[in-house]
Amino acid sequence: MTNSAKNKKSFLPRWLLVADESSRNNDNEDCRRLLSSLLLCETNGFDAKTRSEVFFSSSSSSSSSSSRDDAVEMLSSTFAGAFDEDEWEDEEDVAVAKLVALQHAKDFVWEELHTGDWRDANEKWRECEGAVVFEYCRTCVRYAQLRAKREDIGMKYVERVLRRVIKELDVGALLAGEVGGGKTLVKVAETVSATLKEARKMMHAPEKEKRLLSWRFECEDADIRREVDVEEEEEDDDDGKKKRKRDEFEEEEKSVLFPILEKDKGGQPPLKVPKFKKPLSLETFMTQFYLPKKPCAMRRFCTQWPAHEKWKDPSYFLEHFGARAVPVEFGSSYSSQNWRIRVVTFEDFLLKHMMDVESGAYLAQQTLADQFPQLLEDIREPEYIHGCFREEDENEECDAFDQKIAKNFWIGPKNTVSPPHTDPRDNLFVQICGAKHVRLWKPLDTDIDEDETETIKNDDDDKDKNTKRKTTTTTTTTTTTMYPYTPSSAENAKLTNTSKAGDISLASFSPRAFPKLYQRPFYDVQLDAGDALFIPRGWWHFVKSVSNSISLSHWW
Repeated sequence: MTNSAKNKKSFLPRWLLVADESSRNNDNEDCRRLLSSLLLCETNGFDAKTRSEVFFSSSSSSSSSSSRDDAVEMLSSTFAGAFDEDEWEDEEDVAVAKLVALQHAKDFVWEELHTGDWRDANEKWRECEGAVVFEYCRTCVRYAQLRAKREDIGMKYVERVLRRVIKELDVGALLAGEVGGGKTLVKVAETVSATLKEARKMMHAPEKEKRLLSWRFECEDADIRREVDVEEEEEDDDDGKKKRKRDEFEEEEKSVLFPILEKDKGGQPPLKVPKFKKPLSLETFMTQFYLPKKPCAMRRFCTQWPAHEKWKDPSYFLEHFGARAVPVEFGSSYSSQNWRIRVVTFEDFLLKHMMDVESGAYLAQQTLADQFPQLLEDIREPEYIHGCFREEDENEECDAFDQKIAKNFWIGPKNTVSPPHTDPRDNLFVQICGAKHVRLWKPLDTDIDEDETETIKNDDDDKDKNTKRKTTTTTTTTTTTMYPYTPSSAENAKLTNTSKAGDISLASFSPRAFPKLYQRPFYDVQLDAGDALFIPRGWWHFVKSVSNSISLSHWW
């Protein structure tokens, strides 16, 4: 290796450079075979020669193929050697030079994507992200293959490289999105994950890899209160004919989920969300709840889904997605000052963070089915989200996000919190495993307070300076009963759909700080495993988990 290559090599990540010192003599043949099998994926459409058209073939982006070519061409001209064709001739110098160029290109695109508001990032940078991450990961595998031909690198080295490549692909897919070829990166990550499992088998991984954890995604408290159902029954009337009636849920005892708001402390008594013993018919749901925009809860909504039982065991996620990277929220809630997002492996999330009560780890509002399509085999699409429609849709101009049904997953430990907030779309919230408390408020009302103040000043038009004139000034102050953040807020100025009240379940919650919220009528409901809750668009809701929990919200 030349001196120039050695200098460039110092820019490479340590996980790619340091081999396993305790490798077995017969490891290398297996290492070469595994790495070669990954590079053979190029013959299935991932080769550099067809990169531009094939890489984005699964994207539904409106961008033209020429703009995608331009994205790659721009990076190639800026970072020489990053996208050169593979005239390697097994030269490690070439591999090192290409990796360094790709690393610089990757850092450059990262900075462009994270300058200003993430949502305003230009599509070309997402396309660049997809292209450069794909090429970088592919070159890392090729570099490891070259090392395996020259030295005993060991299977542990291969495992470490594959794990880091998977993380690069997953993060790249999140940043690139659909427009940047994220689906292709997900497919490649699945292929690399399968190769990693094979490597683990060759290493004779200990039985503990099965990791039968001592906890599950379920509610362990058998004494947790369940809501009284609201259902339709048949009974005989005075003429002996059958008639339908509904249990009078309005007159039932109203228990409070969060005692801080009990009536004897000055707050409002809770109202009840109607809860049915089984899913409603499409017609009943649409006419009585969807169109009037009223919430309702249903039991046994997803008890027939494979996920209802299968996902209770966290080992399922460890086995299938353990090495994959996911964005996890840390902190008391997304509106708190200690909130942050870290990308960790699913394995670390389940083994380390789920049981760390201080971390506040929450895999929240993630479209995991896009990253792990296998999850779709365990859930069912509710007929409501296709059978019901918004009346405004015919007259409104909806963007691509609004036209697509969003499936957001929420996975976390006990006591995860979503502060009072609203959703931009109707939400069918399905509690697959575990239990959660939910409090709802009707859509926001605005209170207008007018204060009159009197001032006395000289009349400039009066020659007599001793003449005074009394004026009355009316000051109009607009406030809201939910105390949302506003664009002028000192913090969280973009969270205009979220209340400043935060975690209202805490004993430290101060009604004096939010008096209008404290006096506002609210609805309480507990969701147990298998239940579903319809939350109409615009309704405020606060959510707190009672146990380890997995939920799925359908926005449509």
